Amino acid sequence: MKISPTTRLGVACLGITHPHTSGRVKALNKMENVEVTCAVDDSHLTPVFADAFGLEIRNKQQVMEDPNTQVVIIHSKSDKMADLAIEALEAGKAVLVEKPAGRNSDDARRIRDAAERTGGLLQVGYCWRHAPSVAAMHEALKSGRLGKVMQVRAHGGTSHDEAATSHLNQPEDMGGAMFVIGCHLIDQIIHHFGMPLSVNARVSKFPGQMDENFREDAAGAVLNYRDKMVVVDFFSWDPLPWLESWNITAYGTDGIMHANPLPASYKIYDTGRQGHNRGWSAWQDTTFPLQWASKKTEYSPELAEIGNPFFFEREAEAFVNSIRTGTPSQVPAQQALNVNLLIEALFASSQQSGAEVIPGT
Repeated sequence: MKISPTTRLGVACLGITHPHTSGRVKALNKMENVEVTCAVDDSHLTPVFADAFGLEIRNKQQVMEDPNTQVVIIHSKSDKMADLAIEALEAGKAVLVEKPAGRNSDDARRIRDAAERTGGLLQVGYCWRHAPSVAAMHEALKSGRLGKVMQVRAHGGTSHDEAATSHLNQPEDMGGAMFVIGCHLIDQIIHHFGMPLSVNARVSKFPGQMDENFREDAAGAVLNYRDKMVVVDFFSWDPLPWLESWNITAYGTDGIMHANPLPASYKIYDTGRQGHNRGWSAWQDTTFPLQWASKKTEYSPELAEIGNPFFFEREAEAFVNSIRTGTPSQVPAQQALNVNLLIEALFASSQQSGAEVIPGT
């Protein structure tokens, strides 16, 4: 797909109940020659959402047949993500589908296969990937600045009691917070280091601590690579309202790097052997940005609307650039499949008391 920068891009929103929906609509509408024009959803909240953003309410067939709607963004419940993405690809639309791109690896594989079959553009909504700290870590690893990295620690969590919402407890999803939110952390690990050879994991629900209807409370895992070990942990009840607790730290023979997504920051220790001065250097956002989740709204009554546009704006730029120039998706369907396969392996290992499991087997 390649559409001229002077051609207006019409965007349809398929599904409006996800808390990321309004952030992406705002980010796309800020761009030149891009306009979100309509919404499709059978939710009772659709008229409220459409009114808030000046959108027409349409049905799916109208969107798929409309030549002036070249783009769809999918924010449905997880059980509809795969079907909507496949139908949109087959209709020739550019697709941005919210993570984790379905309920499990089967859904993600169906999307991947459709993207390959149609040759269409599909980007998965791993918006936290677009933090400048993630790009800085990727460059440091790629350049060899840290030497031989053989140990990595990664932590993530779910805040705002989101683990108690229906959004994170969809009955057909393979997991709760560890799946729906923890997938962001797994995406970054695969982005930096690729798929591990095997995993050992414990995903725990602690009796008597939180409501039994909510899913996993905490998780810990070892991801085994040929040349490194990545240790991951996740907490479903993070008390911080930001992503402040999220961190990936890479330990190498010539340096150490800590990276945090939001407020975006990183800190690097150099030994001096890779062309950098010995000692610590640090970078962080020049101002403390808007809180990630701001407040509940009439169209987002269960979950707080995302208030910080930073990730969505950078993600929209990448997506529209791929549409305009024909460059590959920055987060292709194969990445969603890899993330879901890895998380499935973590759950499978936990069910076997931490036994070693090879992803995809």
